Amino acid sequence: MKTPALIAPEALDFAQLIRAGETVGWAEATAEPVFLTRRLNAQADSCPHFRVFCPLTFSDSFSAAHRNVTVTALGGAGAGRRFFADGAENVIPANISDICGLVASGRLPMDVVLLQASGPDDAGRYNAGLGIEHLHAAIGQARLVITQINPELPWTCGDTVIDPGLIDMLVPAREPPIELPARPRGPIECSIADHVASLIPDCATIELGLGAVPEAVTRALSAKRGLGVHSGAIGDGIADLMQAGIVDNRHKEIDPGVTVGTMLMGTRRLYRFADRNPAIQIRATSYTHDALVLGQFRRFVAINGALEVDLTGQVNAETARGRHIGAVGGQMDFIRAANRAAGGRSIIALQSTNRDRTRSRIVAKLTDAVVTTPRAEADCVVTEHGIADLRGRTLGERARALIAISDPGFRAELERASDTLV
Repeated sequence: MKTPALIAPEALDFAQLIRAGETVGWAEATAEPVFLTRRLNAQADSCPHFRVFCPLTFSDSFSAAHRNVTVTALGGAGAGRRFFADGAENVIPANISDICGLVASGRLPMDVVLLQASGPDDAGRYNAGLGIEHLHAAIGQARLVITQINPELPWTCGDTVIDPGLIDMLVPAREPPIELPARPRGPIECSIADHVASLIPDCATIELGLGAVPEAVTRALSAKRGLGVHSGAIGDGIADLMQAGIVDNRHKEIDPGVTVGTMLMGTRRLYRFADRNPAIQIRATSYTHDALVLGQFRRFVAINGALEVDLTGQVNAETARGRHIGAVGGQMDFIRAANRAAGGRSIIALQSTNRDRTRSRIVAKLTDAVVTTPRAEADCVVTEHGIADLRGRTLGERARALIAISDPGFRAELERASDTLV
């Protein structure tokens, strides 16, 4: 077994490590090794031309301004929209369930992989802590694996253990992990959350997307019992439900007693709760988003957001007025599973207008003609004005149901438009 080289932080020189045309990928979201990505950013102009694969970022550690760097990503969510201010040519519109396979096959190459980990433990192993996503597939393909050793990370259960024989370089660099505090909840988010909660039965297994509404949903579930969680992201609200006994995972058909996700996306409070906690497992996306895994659940409820929903039930979760600010993500993976589960529901939850209330988000036609979820998969759409149950409905019935939950100021306009659509 090879022994990784220990590199002093100040000695790390990416110009000597990256080869022309290679792709550098790193752990995403809260798991980003920020010391390494900052160092890469500072040295990028001295490197030969290379590509970066940055699926989801919430930091500003890497700039979009390097002329010798091409940035690819899965979308413009989080802080990643800065990479696509001039167009979305390098966005990869892929379901999360496909990413591990794309990486493992080499269609999405990973030549240099950057990650952070805590450890080592008594067995010499390291732990990726906050998220694992597609990292095992990437490590398996990489020529060079550089790991930032950060004792600030939790040691989590699941697929997060990294064998030292897979690591080429260890760089000690202690720093606080990225935190994502819950967004403030207003009356609109709380109203949406109450409607969503009314659709979730006791003993259901739930999946929650990202944002203020999903976080508000966790606050609206206080009267529920026996819930389970199988999701992409795990936030502070899920930890609160576990501590309150509302989420106990006892009724899950698989992974009973365990909350499963692929990343922790919250605050230090969540990270402390997850540290060495066997009731939370961080698994690769090849497991969390896999159709065969998800197909084993009954009463599976998927709750996701959208930027727009049109009057036929098509969902756009990727672009707004030509700007790439979202992503395909795992929406379709979870929606399909929920629609096929006995007793399952798929829910799209969104505010009926944009923030300044000048545009309806229930629209006659999708503004950018981008369809993240097709109308054939439409089930429930929820706004602060109510619930539109679309499953088994005709196009005319769908239009009327969606207009009824749109902002009252836009209903007449939508009704006129619907006459030409259905």
